[in-house]
Amino acid sequence: MSDPTARLAYEHASALAARDAAHQALTERLLLRFADVLDSFDRLLADGAASDVETYRRSLALIAGQLEAVLAEEGMEEVGRVGERAEPATHHVAEVRPAPPGARDDEVLGILQRGYRYRGHVLRAARVVVAVYGDTVDGDTVDGDTVKHGTQQGTERE
Repeated sequence: MSDPTARLAYEHASALAARDAAHQALTERLLLRFADVLDSFDRLLADGAASDVETYRRSLALIAGQLEAVLAEEGMEEVGRVGERAEPATHHVAEVRPAPPGARDDEVLGILQRGYRYRGHVLRAARVVVAVYGDTVDGDTVDGDTVKHGTQQGTERE
């Protein structure tokens, strides 16, 4: 190829084709790993309901562990753990509760929904229950184990 523009276009097309082939291969590998997890579910369901509930729960836990291992090996990290401080970038505070003895302000007391990060990017923030100190939370009164919301312009806040 003597035309530099044609050569550049050819090299660009070759690079795109190689990238697409690599992406296809990675996608197929990931899908096959998920198919292995589905096969585990199929085996569990084919065996029918176990007479022992605890055995059934252990089987489900093993399959969940298998899926979590696949995701972790692919680079997905879980976000949100009980005891850590809630951070706006990784935690969505769904509920607040008075801080129990020994807990810090903004400490995560419970996980309502796990969050996930992939390659440094938060895919989904963890939905968490957070501890607060004092008698108020953003102007709302803390009474016992719940937060009683005040009103703004005659409507109750959610």
